[in-house]
Amino acid sequence: MIQGLLIQAALALAPSLPRSAAESLARATARLAFAFPSKRRSAVESNLEWIAESGRLTAESAGALDRTARSIFENYHRFVLEYLAQGSLDSRALDTRFRFRGMEILYRALGRGHGAVVVAPHVGNWELAGIALARLGFRVHVVTGVQFHARFARSARLLKERERILVSTPAEGFRPLLRTLGRSGVVVLLTDGDVFVRSLETEFFGRRVRFPVGPALLARRSGAAILHAHAERSRAGGHVVVFDGAELPRRELPLKQDLRRLTRRVAEIQERTIAAHLEEWCIFRPVFANGSRAPAGPRRDAA
Repeated sequence: MIQGLLIQAALALAPSLPRSAAESLARATARLAFAFPSKRRSAVESNLEWIAESGRLTAESAGALDRTARSIFENYHRFVLEYLAQGSLDSRALDTRFRFRGMEILYRALGRGHGAVVVAPHVGNWELAGIALARLGFRVHVVTGVQFHARFARSARLLKERERILVSTPAEGFRPLLRTLGRSGVVVLLTDGDVFVRSLETEFFGRRVRFPVGPALLARRSGAAILHAHAERSRAGGHVVVFDGAELPRRELPLKQDLRRLTRRVAEIQERTIAAHLEEWCIFRPVFANGSRAPAGPRRDAA
């Protein structure tokens, strides 16, 4: 109950905090959260250790894991305050604090008439990225579970719906998402989390892990392209929404083969994005805990 009340209080206060005060508060609360051993800290540290061992990082990044872990906590606390303060984002803030790269990829995909399935990792401020797309006039649909705290779930949904973002849960299935795609909308899925129903095992940072197969299934059923995207923080303190490429379903392939191909591609692009923005990867579960080591040699699942 106390945590729920704190979240409600933060929701009321965050929009009025000056930006400098919010930055200071994020640093202070992140240091406090990191100072005490917890499951969240253990998960972050174990994920970083495995990623370093995988050989996908530069020597400099691999040698600074403690600093990276601290930065992840700080970026997450910054994200939370920005999320709670989203009501203060007016049109001027959208123009001055957001930049977009690769938008031609999104327009080209939507021009096919089947919508777009956007897949992204928990990097940067993914929530504000969704708001930015919605405010540009795109029909945005997200799938979400419980955010922050069960008592906050209804408020979190209302915050999205206030921005005209459509919201559904995994329990609601594909039908709402297919309706959005049928209206040339954008379905946004965070595919490195644990909110999914069906999954496939694929390689991720040198280990075999479970990745959601939902994006690939949606693409096959709707004909929509899968768009790889991520959010990142700019050096000036703003946000950048980046589209990194697109994959089309190949209906000439057997269903299982195409699902594996598309899912493998999602994992591959997100691995590259996370390695490049590791300090902003806000995942607090042990991603690799139950995975097996990938075999040496050429990567599997590639088509």
